[in-house]
Amino acid sequence: MPRPTRPAARRAAAVVLAAAAVSASAGCAVSPVVNQFSTELQYAPSDGVQAYFPLSETDADGPGTALLVRNLLLIGPEEDGPARLYGVLVNESLDEVSVEISGPGGLSGEVTVPARTSVPLGEQQTEDTGSQELPEGAEVSGDLLADPVGAVPGELVPVTMVLDGAVLEVETPLLNGSLPEYQTLVPTAAATTPGVAR
Repeated sequence: MPRPTRPAARRAAAVVLAAAAVSASAGCAVSPVVNQFSTELQYAPSDGVQAYFPLSETDADGPGTALLVRNLLLIGPEEDGPARLYGVLVNESLDEVSVEISGPGGLSGEVTVPARTSVPLGEQQTEDTGSQELPEGAEVSGDLLADPVGAVPGELVPVTMVLDGAVLEVETPLLNGSLPEYQTLVPTAAATTPGVAR
Protein backbone atom coordinates (compact mmCIF):
# COMPACT_ATOMS: atom_id res chain seq x y z
CA MET A 1 0.00 0.00 0.00
CA PRO A 2 1.55 3.33 -1.01
CA ARG A 3 2.41 5.74 1.81
CA PRO A 4 0.88 9.23 1.65
CA THR A 5 3.10 12.00 0.45
CA ARG A 6 4.31 14.53 3.00
CA PRO A 7 1.94 17.35 1.93
CA ALA A 8 -1.03 14.98 2.16
CA ALA A 9 0.06 13.76 5.58
CA ARG A 10 0.44 17.33 6.81
CA ARG A 11 -3.02 18.25 5.56
CA ALA A 12 -4.54 15.21 7.28
CA ALA A 13 -2.78 16.05 10.55
CA ALA A 14 -3.98 19.67 10.34
CA VAL A 15 -7.58 18.54 9.80
CA VAL A 16 -7.39 16.18 12.80
CA LEU A 17 -5.92 18.89 15.07
CA ALA A 18 -8.51 21.46 13.95
CA ALA A 19 -11.36 19.02 14.59
CA ALA A 20 -9.98 18.23 18.05
CA ALA A 21 -9.68 21.93 18.90
CA VAL A 22 -13.25 22.69 17.77
CA SER A 23 -14.59 19.69 19.65
CA ALA A 24 -12.78 20.64 22.88
CA SER A 25 -13.85 24.29 22.80
CA ALA A 26 -17.45 23.42 21.88
CA GLY A 27 -17.64 20.92 24.71
CA CYS A 28 -16.69 23.57 27.24
CA ALA A 29 -19.24 26.03 25.92
CA VAL A 30 -22.35 24.07 25.06
CA SER A 31 -22.46 20.91 27.10
CA PRO A 32 -25.09 21.51 29.82
CA VAL A 33 -24.70 17.94 31.04
CA VAL A 34 -20.98 18.18 31.77
CA ASN A 35 -20.75 21.92 32.44
CA GLN A 36 -24.11 23.26 33.64
CA PHE A 37 -24.91 26.84 32.69
CA SER A 38 -24.69 29.13 35.72
CA THR A 39 -28.03 30.72 34.75
CA GLU A 40 -29.72 27.32 35.20
CA LEU A 41 -28.52 26.84 38.79
CA GLN A 42 -31.18 27.18 41.50
CA TYR A 43 -29.97 29.32 44.39
CA ALA A 44 -31.11 31.97 46.84
CA PRO A 45 -30.14 35.36 45.35
CA SER A 46 -30.10 37.07 48.76
CA ASP A 47 -29.42 36.23 52.40
CA GLY A 48 -32.95 34.86 52.77
CA VAL A 49 -34.22 31.36 52.04
CA GLN A 50 -36.66 29.97 49.47
CA ALA A 51 -39.64 27.61 49.83
CA TYR A 52 -42.91 26.90 48.02
CA PHE A 53 -46.40 25.45 48.24
CA PRO A 54 -47.38 23.47 45.12
CA LEU A 55 -50.80 24.63 43.91
CA SER A 56 -51.29 22.56 40.76
CA GLU A 57 -49.39 19.85 38.92
CA THR A 58 -48.13 19.87 35.36
CA ASP A 59 -50.74 18.43 33.00
CA ALA A 60 -51.93 18.65 29.40
CA ASP A 61 -53.11 22.22 29.99
CA GLY A 62 -49.67 23.48 31.01
CA PRO A 63 -46.99 23.56 33.70
CA GLY A 64 -47.84 23.36 37.38
CA THR A 65 -48.10 26.43 39.62
CA ALA A 66 -46.99 27.23 43.14
CA LEU A 67 -47.02 29.86 45.84
CA LEU A 68 -43.36 30.81 46.01
CA VAL A 69 -41.74 32.05 49.21
CA ARG A 70 -38.74 34.16 48.27
CA ASN A 71 -35.87 35.67 50.29
CA LEU A 72 -37.44 34.94 53.69
CA LEU A 73 -35.42 36.29 56.62
CA LEU A 74 -35.76 37.86 60.04
CA ILE A 75 -33.95 41.07 60.96
CA GLY A 76 -33.35 42.05 64.57
CA PRO A 77 -30.77 44.07 66.50
CA GLU A 78 -29.59 41.60 69.12
CA GLU A 79 -30.11 38.34 71.00
CA ASP A 80 -33.67 37.93 72.31
CA GLY A 81 -34.68 41.32 70.92
CA PRO A 82 -37.49 42.02 68.43
CA ALA A 83 -37.10 40.76 64.86
CA ARG A 84 -39.28 41.45 61.84
CA LEU A 85 -40.03 38.96 59.07
CA TYR A 86 -39.18 40.02 55.50
CA GLY A 87 -39.59 38.33 52.15
CA VAL A 88 -41.96 38.05 49.19
CA LEU A 89 -44.89 35.72 48.45
CA VAL A 90 -45.40 35.07 44.72
CA ASN A 91 -48.68 33.51 43.56
CA GLU A 92 -48.21 31.83 40.16
CA SER A 93 -51.79 30.55 39.99
CA LEU A 94 -55.00 32.05 38.60
CA ASP A 95 -56.67 31.89 42.02
CA GLU A 96 -56.31 34.04 45.12
CA VAL A 97 -54.65 32.32 48.09
CA SER A 98 -54.38 33.11 51.80
CA VAL A 99 -51.42 32.06 53.94
CA GLU A 100 -51.29 31.99 57.73
CA ILE A 101 -47.83 32.78 59.14
CA SER A 102 -46.66 32.20 62.70
CA GLY A 103 -43.41 32.09 64.64
CA PRO A 104 -41.81 32.78 68.02
CA GLY A 105 -42.45 35.86 70.12
CA GLY A 106 -46.02 36.42 68.97
CA LEU A 107 -45.19 36.56 65.26
CA SER A 108 -48.56 35.96 63.64
CA GLY A 109 -50.40 37.13 60.56
CA GLU A 110 -52.40 36.22 57.49
CA VAL A 111 -51.52 37.30 53.96
CA THR A 112 -53.90 37.22 50.99
CA VAL A 113 -52.06 37.04 47.66
CA PRO A 114 -54.14 37.75 44.53
CA ALA A 115 -53.71 35.66 41.39
CA ARG A 116 -50.49 36.25 39.45
CA THR A 117 -49.28 38.73 42.06
CA SER A 118 -46.40 39.12 44.51
CA VAL A 119 -46.80 40.57 47.99
CA PRO A 120 -43.84 41.86 50.05
CA LEU A 121 -43.55 40.90 53.72
CA GLY A 122 -42.19 43.27 56.33
CA GLU A 123 -42.53 46.93 57.12
CA GLN A 124 -41.31 48.60 53.91
CA GLN A 125 -41.26 52.20 55.11
CA THR A 126 -37.79 53.76 55.27
CA GLU A 127 -36.45 57.30 55.06
CA ASP A 128 -35.20 56.61 51.53
CA THR A 129 -38.12 54.77 49.93
CA GLY A 130 -41.17 55.94 51.84
CA SER A 131 -44.14 53.57 52.24
CA GLN A 132 -44.53 50.81 49.67
CA GLU A 133 -48.17 50.09 48.89
CA LEU A 134 -49.56 46.58 48.62
CA PRO A 135 -50.79 45.35 45.23
CA GLU A 136 -54.51 45.72 44.50
CA GLY A 137 -56.49 42.95 46.17
CA ALA A 138 -53.70 42.00 48.59
CA GLU A 139 -54.58 41.99 52.25
CA VAL A 140 -52.60 41.53 55.44
CA SER A 141 -53.72 41.10 59.03
CA GLY A 142 -51.70 40.63 62.20
CA ASP A 143 -48.08 41.53 62.82
CA LEU A 144 -44.99 39.76 61.48
CA LEU A 145 -42.88 40.89 64.45
CA ALA A 146 -41.28 38.36 66.83
CA ASP A 147 -40.68 40.04 70.20
CA PRO A 148 -38.61 38.50 71.58
CA VAL A 149 -37.30 36.34 68.76
CA GLY A 150 -35.55 33.95 71.16
CA ALA A 151 -32.44 33.49 69.04
CA VAL A 152 -29.04 35.04 68.29
CA PRO A 153 -28.30 36.73 64.94
CA GLY A 154 -26.78 34.07 62.72
CA GLU A 155 -29.10 31.31 63.94
CA LEU A 156 -32.07 29.77 62.12
CA VAL A 157 -35.56 30.43 63.47
CA PRO A 158 -38.58 28.24 62.57
CA VAL A 159 -41.38 30.12 60.81
CA THR A 160 -44.58 28.18 60.06
CA MET A 161 -46.80 28.82 57.06
CA VAL A 162 -50.20 27.19 56.48
CA LEU A 163 -52.06 27.18 53.16
CA ASP A 164 -55.32 25.21 52.79
CA GLY A 165 -54.25 22.78 55.52
CA ALA A 166 -50.77 22.24 54.09
CA VAL A 167 -48.06 23.15 56.61
CA LEU A 168 -44.63 24.44 55.67
CA GLU A 169 -41.99 25.05 58.33
CA VAL A 170 -39.16 27.23 57.07
CA GLU A 171 -35.86 27.49 58.93
CA THR A 172 -35.38 31.23 58.55
CA PRO A 173 -32.05 33.04 59.07
CA LEU A 174 -31.92 35.78 61.70
CA LEU A 175 -29.71 38.72 60.70
CA ASN A 176 -28.83 42.00 62.40
CA GLY A 177 -28.17 45.45 60.97
CA SER A 178 -24.44 45.02 60.44
CA LEU A 179 -24.91 45.16 56.65
CA PRO A 180 -25.83 48.61 55.27
CA GLU A 181 -28.84 47.32 53.32
CA TYR A 182 -30.45 46.08 56.54
CA GLN A 183 -29.75 48.99 58.86
CA THR A 184 -33.03 50.79 58.16
CA LEU A 185 -35.02 47.56 58.57
CA VAL A 186 -33.99 46.74 62.16
CA PRO A 187 -37.02 47.07 64.48
CA THR A 188 -36.81 48.59 67.95
CA ALA A 189 -38.17 47.09 71.15
CA ALA A 190 -41.12 49.49 70.98
CA ALA A 191 -41.98 48.57 67.37
CA THR A 192 -45.71 47.95 67.05
CA THR A 193 -46.31 48.71 63.37
CA PRO A 194 -47.94 46.03 61.22
CA GLY A 195 -45.54 43.48 59.76
CA VAL A 196 -46.25 44.30 56.14
CA ALA A 197 -46.39 47.30 53.87
CA ARG A 198 -49.64 49.22 54.05
